[in-house]
Amino acid sequence: MTAPSDRPGGAEALPERPSSPPAPRAPAGPANARAGFAPQDHGQDPPAGRPTTGAARRAEPAGPSAPPEAGDEAERAAGLRRMRIIATGLLVLAALVFVSMHVFTDVHGFWGFVAAGAEAAMVGAIADWFAVTALFRHPLGLPIPHTAIIPRKKDVLGESLSTFVALNFLKASTVAPKIRSARVTQRAGQWLLAPDHQDLLVARAGQGLEYVLGRVDDGAIEALTRNVLIPKLVATHKTPVLARLIAEIVEDGAHHRLVDLIVAEAHVWLEANPHVIDEIVAQRSPEWMPRFVNDTLSNRLRREVLGWVAAVRDSREHKARQALDRWLLELSGALAQDTSIARRTEGVLDDLLREEGVVHSVLDIWGSLKRLLRSAVLEDGGEVHARIRSLLDDVAVRMTSDEAFADRLNDQLATAAGDLAESFGAEIASVISDTIASWDAREAAEKIELYVGKDLQYIRINGTVIGALVGIVIHAFTLLLPA
Repeated sequence: MTAPSDRPGGAEALPERPSSPPAPRAPAGPANARAGFAPQDHGQDPPAGRPTTGAARRAEPAGPSAPPEAGDEAERAAGLRRMRIIATGLLVLAALVFVSMHVFTDVHGFWGFVAAGAEAAMVGAIADWFAVTALFRHPLGLPIPHTAIIPRKKDVLGESLSTFVALNFLKASTVAPKIRSARVTQRAGQWLLAPDHQDLLVARAGQGLEYVLGRVDDGAIEALTRNVLIPKLVATHKTPVLARLIAEIVEDGAHHRLVDLIVAEAHVWLEANPHVIDEIVAQRSPEWMPRFVNDTLSNRLRREVLGWVAAVRDSREHKARQALDRWLLELSGALAQDTSIARRTEGVLDDLLREEGVVHSVLDIWGSLKRLLRSAVLEDGGEVHARIRSLLDDVAVRMTSDEAFADRLNDQLATAAGDLAESFGAEIASVISDTIASWDAREAAEKIELYVGKDLQYIRINGTVIGALVGIVIHAFTLLLPA
């Protein structure tokens, strides 16, 4: 009697992979390695020739070694083959023992127990072989009903597995404690303390900003300003906002510096241009007025004007300044209500916004801002980079040394992750069902068998052993029965 084969269509039917050993995998480190944060050296020098930063690792030339997934699958396939050989070998051994007992013995006494055990072992082995094989394919290629369960039901199994994961794992009560216990804030702070990591982060941020600036078209900015921003501003009632702004400026005294500048420049200009007042006096005086009288009058008028301007300049409590404050407050009150001044101001502002120069001004400002941002990003040793590194260093120190801050941030991250898992658990878990649905039926069976088939072969082994024991017990029981 020949042992039934696990083929066709099984993992053994797959083409043999190269016999080279699988690519070595990195030793399992602490959980922070899985989270993407490199463990700290704590003062130890890195091994010679090993890059210490992510950038250096990326700079390594790609070697010919196989990816970890390929090595892992090869190792699993080899383990599955070994367990199949063992399980099938036990079946062959039971068959040989059974045949030997019937050929070379009279199957009585002790040999009867051996023959009965071998016979039951064959039955158990074949039955369990059929059960295990029926999960993944038709046994012996025969289309027996209720076999090849996984290829036929892979989509249903995928949906069930997806629902199971969403209902039992992607819940706030399971995700939040795991995120909280991971101490993400402290580990991120440790990673961020390394100067190389700060440089890498700043470089990536600069590349991201450069990418965004390069993708923003000036034509889009112009269209946005012309077709969206300006119409919105024109349609908006602006005088109440302007009234509030003027009132806030007067209350804070923010306009005093502007008044100081205007009055100071006016004083300097009047001192540098005394002939202006002389010309005004000469134009307004009668022709018969003697010249010395005009000179005396213009000199006196010049001194009075310069003195008044100097008094306004030097005194924040001058009556002229107070009068300006009162006028600005009255203007603010008039603009806040539906008055003629408010309506005229609204019309003037709308006319200004509709001017073509507004669009050009926005484009000029955008161009200047882009040049400023690009220069700041490209200047590696500039002030902007130094400020960002200083900020990152301060944040990293606080993340690692301030336990209250770190715990609070960890709680916020855990709560956010739990809420996301609770809200989008079904969508996240649907990756399982969608991926399985995209597999070919045979591919799905082979992949699943590759990961669980090795353990399922123990069912065959156990079936062989348990069958032999049951056969011996049954044989003993039949001997005890009366003839």
